[in-house]
Amino acid sequence: MKTPALIAPEALDFAQLIRAGETVGWAEATAEPVFLTRRLNAQADRCPQFRVFCPLTFSDSFSAAHRNVTVTALGGAGAGRRFFADGAENVIPANISDICGLVASGRLPMDVVLLQASGPDNAGRYNAGLGIEHLHAAIGQARLVITQINPELPWTCGDTVIDPGLIDMLVPAREPPIELPARPRGPIECSIADHVASLIPDCATIELGLGAVPEAVTRALSAKRGLGVHSGAIGDGIADLMEAGIVDNRHKEIDPGVTVGTMLMGTRRLYRFADRNPAIQIRATSYTHDALVLGQFRRFVAINGALEVDLTGQVNAETARGRHIGAVGGQMDFIRAANRAAGGRSIIALQSTNRDRTRSRIVAKLTDAVVTTPRAEADCVVTEHGIADLRGRTLAERARALIAISDPGFRAELERASDTLV
Repeated sequence: MKTPALIAPEALDFAQLIRAGETVGWAEATAEPVFLTRRLNAQADRCPQFRVFCPLTFSDSFSAAHRNVTVTALGGAGAGRRFFADGAENVIPANISDICGLVASGRLPMDVVLLQASGPDNAGRYNAGLGIEHLHAAIGQARLVITQINPELPWTCGDTVIDPGLIDMLVPAREPPIELPARPRGPIECSIADHVASLIPDCATIELGLGAVPEAVTRALSAKRGLGVHSGAIGDGIADLMEAGIVDNRHKEIDPGVTVGTMLMGTRRLYRFADRNPAIQIRATSYTHDALVLGQFRRFVAINGALEVDLTGQVNAETARGRHIGAVGGQMDFIRAANRAAGGRSIIALQSTNRDRTRSRIVAKLTDAVVTTPRAEADCVVTEHGIADLRGRTLAERARALIAISDPGFRAELERASDTLV
């Protein structure tokens, strides 16, 4: 077994490590090794031409303004939309369930992989802590694996253990992990959350997307009992529900007693709660988003967001006015599973208008013609004005149901438009 080289932080020189044409990828979202990505950004102009794969970022550590760098991402969610201003973003519209396979097959190459980890433990192993997503597949394909050793990270259970024999370089660099505090909840978010909660039965297994509405949903579940969680992201609200005994995972068909996700996305309070906690497991996306895994759940309820929903039930969760500000993500993976589960529900939750109330988000036609979830998968759409149950409904019935939950100021316009659509 090889022994990783220990590199002093100030001695790390990416210009000596990256080869022309290679792809550099790193752990995403809260798991991003920020010291390493900042170092790469500072040295990028001295490197040969290379490519970056950055699926989701919440930091400003790397800029795509370098002329010798091409940045590829899965969308514009989080802070990644800034890459568009730099003019160097390429979007791969892929389901999360496909990413591990794309990486493992070499279709999505990973030559240099950057991650952060805590450890080592008594066995010499390291732990990726906040998220693992497609990292094992990336490490398996990489020529060079550089790991930032950060004792600030939690040691989590699941697929997060990294064997030292898979690491080429260790760079000790202690820094606070990225935190994502809950967004402020207003009356609109709370109203949407109450409608969503009314659709979730006791003993259901739930999946929650990201944002103010899903966070508000966790606050609206206080009267529920026996819930389970199988999701992509795990936030502070899930930890609150676990501590309150509302989420106990006892009724899950698989992984009973365990909350499962691929990423912790919250605050230090969540990270402390997950530290060495066997009731939370961080698993690779090849497990969390896999159709065969998800197909084992009954009463599976998927709760996701959207930028727009048209009058036929098509969902756009990716673009607004031609700009990528979202992503395909795991929406289709979870929606398909929920729609096929006995007793399952698929819920799209969104505010009926944009923030300044000048545009309806229930629209006659999707503005950019981008369809994240097709109308054949439509189930429930929820706004602050109510619930539109689209299952088994004709196009005309769908249009009427969706207009009824749109903002009152836009209903007449939508009704006129619907006459030409259905």
